[in-house]
Amino acid sequence: MDPLSYVKQEPYKLYIDGEFVASDSKETFDVVNPVNNQPFAKAYKGRTTDLEKAISAARRAFDEGPWGRMSAKERSKLLLKAGKLLAARAEEFAVIETLECGKLYMSALYYEAQMAVDAFEYFAGKARCLEGKVVPCDAGHLNYVLWQPCGVVGEILPWNGPFMMGCQKVSAILAAGNTVVIKPSSWASLSMMLLAEVFHDAGFPAGVVNVVTGSGAEIGDALVKSPLVDMVSMTGGTETGKNIIGVSKDTVKDIALELGGKSPNIVFDDVDVDDVVKWAKFGFTLNSGQVCVSGTRLILHKNIYEEFLAKLKTECESFIPGDGFDYMKGVNFSTLISKSHAESVWKYIESGKKAGARLITGGERYTDPDLQKGNFVPPTVFADVTPDMAIFQEEIFGPVLCVTPFETEEEALAIANGTEYGLAGGVFSNNIKRALRVAERIKGGQIYVNTYFSKAMIESPGTGWKQSGIGVAGIHKYMISKTVFVDLIDGSLPPV
Repeated sequence: MDPLSYVKQEPYKLYIDGEFVASDSKETFDVVNPVNNQPFAKAYKGRTTDLEKAISAARRAFDEGPWGRMSAKERSKLLLKAGKLLAARAEEFAVIETLECGKLYMSALYYEAQMAVDAFEYFAGKARCLEGKVVPCDAGHLNYVLWQPCGVVGEILPWNGPFMMGCQKVSAILAAGNTVVIKPSSWASLSMMLLAEVFHDAGFPAGVVNVVTGSGAEIGDALVKSPLVDMVSMTGGTETGKNIIGVSKDTVKDIALELGGKSPNIVFDDVDVDDVVKWAKFGFTLNSGQVCVSGTRLILHKNIYEEFLAKLKTECESFIPGDGFDYMKGVNFSTLISKSHAESVWKYIESGKKAGARLITGGERYTDPDLQKGNFVPPTVFADVTPDMAIFQEEIFGPVLCVTPFETEEEALAIANGTEYGLAGGVFSNNIKRALRVAERIKGGQIYVNTYFSKAMIESPGTGWKQSGIGVAGIHKYMISKTVFVDLIDGSLPPV
């Protein structure tokens, strides 16, 4: 397979009001492969004028077009058709995601692409069973509650999983009955620009789905400021989320934010060390640590502390970094998304060294010339990390694990809850009563017991606590409730 054979020779276009168009400015940007930092494609860069056209198209499609009048059954059939078209192009999408994001190709093809297709199938079904409820009230009256679409939704996507997460979010938005303007990350735009072709070929009405590239400072802010946009959802860093909260004040629109994490992974001394070491490794190295719910703080019982660290070191040093397409050579560890992000991770590694954390493994740049061309950071483990250190408190978003010892359950919980984040967390113990007790007290929206990472990402989404986000999860994130009161009594009058 030649990955570049899947790449368009002409710049990838925006998708606005049912048409693939160049940006008004005709400005393009390079799409860079993070494995070698070489451009491999070009895409048009959207500006405010392009976004305004997309918002207007989405507004018309919702208010005046056929989409707002479609039944849930009709929307469901379109989503199912789109899912089938996407499944037929899974290899193409996996190749593009690997080229643009530095993913492991087999993971992109056999996990992320499958999850993306599953999202269309799941939300196609969900569209047909969005129920309200009848609420008991005064005799002779009926009170029922409806869930209705917000309207025009602006979806600001992250760069760490744009294809899979984009499909999950956009299919939920459409299943709920909304129209959407998608703003992909500047570092990872192609999968959503390609996905527009899927919606187009499936027959979605013009304006229902729009894709506009561009910077967050320009396109993202304009989405939030526009009075024609009813709701904005964003997945990204906490500082970006805070900015959106500030910008949204003038329109007081609904916002949903999935933000950063610094998730604790608590390991008690009654576990099988050999098994849990593998989970701990997996918890902070998946996608080279570029996962918001990664278990980047290992809170480890003192009785197994040094044994666990020694085995974790061996596990981490078995990784083979390289191009995600080189799976036949055993490559199983990917690059970071960009040179600037990799440098940010390296600064944290140097910060950990200076703060006095004990370096167990990693922490030094690769010397292989091919790896030096890319943005590779080796799995790095720091032991004896204390809560006052920046590497303990701040999200690094790379393959860096901070290990802190504990003795008592209360001490473990205090360490676990000792940051501003509350996204996820894990607990490993063969004492199930203790494990569930601890899971209940970890301040986070998604907790794993004797495992790590979600096993029902679409069916049971987590919500961010503290500074890890705001807004409900799942399809209702893109809906709004309405309560209706009906007088059933003939000739009734208001009370005097």
